[in-house]
Amino acid sequence: MSGTWQAQAYAAHSKAQETWAKELIEKIGLSGNESILDIGCGDGKITNYLSEHTCGEVVGVDLSTEMIAYAQATFQHPGFVQMDAQKLEFEERFDVVFSNAALHWVSDHEAVMRGIYKALKPNGKAILQMGGEGNADEVFATLKSILPDYAEYFKGFESPYRFCSDAEYREMLRCVGFGRYRAELIPKDMMHDDITAFRGWLETTWFPYIRRIPESMQNDFIQKWITAYIERFPTDENGRVHVAMVRLEVEAVK
Repeated sequence: MSGTWQAQAYAAHSKAQETWAKELIEKIGLSGNESILDIGCGDGKITNYLSEHTCGEVVGVDLSTEMIAYAQATFQHPGFVQMDAQKLEFEERFDVVFSNAALHWVSDHEAVMRGIYKALKPNGKAILQMGGEGNADEVFATLKSILPDYAEYFKGFESPYRFCSDAEYREMLRCVGFGRYRAELIPKDMMHDDITAFRGWLETTWFPYIRRIPESMQNDFIQKWITAYIERFPTDENGRVHVAMVRLEVEAVK
């Protein structure tokens, strides 16, 4: 979740993430009095949505100072705190820990799970969804096809994403101490209304790759990436762009 985020742009180009978050919230079965921690709260709209469904404390944390500043300026009721998900600072404070479309940005998932376990009250529940093993493979494949033209800018570059398997997560949850848990890979179709929307998604969530390129060349780089993708995966009859995603969904009870 590190790096320089464009919070306003993310808010405008995260329609699919918002939809998936609300689907995940439905699975919690909130009674209306839970205290909730939202990890990787981003622009804050899902944290705010959670606060509208409980009278308990709701806190959103994110590593990005840009995201936290945007959330604090946009929403009044939830609390927003700049914090590394790998270094959570809560002790038996929350009934529910929630996270959507964020934890694939961290490298030390076991540290995150230990922090979540510590943050939960006894019998508290974590429900998380993130990019999982095989996520966005087609986007990576088309990116790889254009990288030879930009090889000099990617020397020493390491992907900021970690897409874990379900088996890896089940073992991790067991070792951390969760009594009951589930980890499942779920295929998802991410749909963008048109190529402009697809570009907006690339620019706001794949910026670690784009910003390796000199600014004067970034537009050409993005356009080549889009062209390579659309050639392999054409838009549908309504001009929409589809991306095959794989989400790792995790539930765990302390």
